[in-house]
Amino acid sequence: MIIPTLNEADHLGATLRRLTEAAPAASYEVIVVDGGSTDATQDIARRHGARIIHGTRGRAQQMNAGAEVAHGESLYFLHADTLPPPDWCTRLRESRGVPCCFRLRFAGQETMPWLRLYSFFTRFDVDAFRFGDQSLWVSRTDFLAVGGFPDWRLLEDNRMVRNLRQHCGDFRILDGHVTTSPRKYVRNGFVYTQMVYTLLYTLYRLGVGQQRLLAIYARLLH
Repeated sequence: MIIPTLNEADHLGATLRRLTEAAPAASYEVIVVDGGSTDATQDIARRHGARIIHGTRGRAQQMNAGAEVAHGESLYFLHADTLPPPDWCTRLRESRGVPCCFRLRFAGQETMPWLRLYSFFTRFDVDAFRFGDQSLWVSRTDFLAVGGFPDWRLLEDNRMVRNLRQHCGDFRILDGHVTTSPRKYVRNGFVYTQMVYTLLYTLYRLGVGQQRLLAIYARLLH
C-alpha cells in the first residue's frame, strides 16, 4: 500500500483506519511517501503504524519512490483523501493478477447531482475516465515492465493505466467504489472544475506537453 502525501492531516487518519478495518495490518505494509508536509501528516502516519519515507514533491515521483522500497509483489496506490471500499482486500484478489482500479464516488455526492453524474461514468471501461482517485493495483512485475509512473505532474495516472493496458492486454474496473474528497470541486465549482479537467485531458491527448498543461492548470484551478 503506497500513499503519497502533502499536508493531508485532515484526511489521512480516516484512510488508514479504513485499511485496518478491512484486513489485518500484518497482511500488508503501508508506506506513506511524504513530499514535505508542514502539518501533522507524518505524526498521523506514525500513530497508525505506517512506514514513512521522504520523497521529492510530486505525486508520480512519490509513488515511484514508495514502490522502490516496498517489499511485496503487489503494489496498491491510494490517495490520502480516498477511502477504499470496506472489502478492498478481497476485491483486489478478484483481479487475478490483472491491473485494476475501483469505481469512484465522492463523499457527500448524494446532495450533489453533478458529482453523482461524474462518478457514474467511472464504471465504464474507457481510458478517458481513468484517474488516480480511483486507486490502482498492479503487480510489481508489470509496474517495472512499464517503467513505473512517468515523471509528470499532471495525468501521470492516466498515462500509467494506458501503459499497463498496452503491456498486459487488459485492465479491469472492479465493482466496488472508493470514496474520495470533492474538495477541489467544492472550492472551484462543480461544472467549471470538470470543464477544466476535460480541457486538460483533451490537450494532453492532442500532444500538448507537461509545462503547458501545468501553466493552464495553475491559471484555471487552485
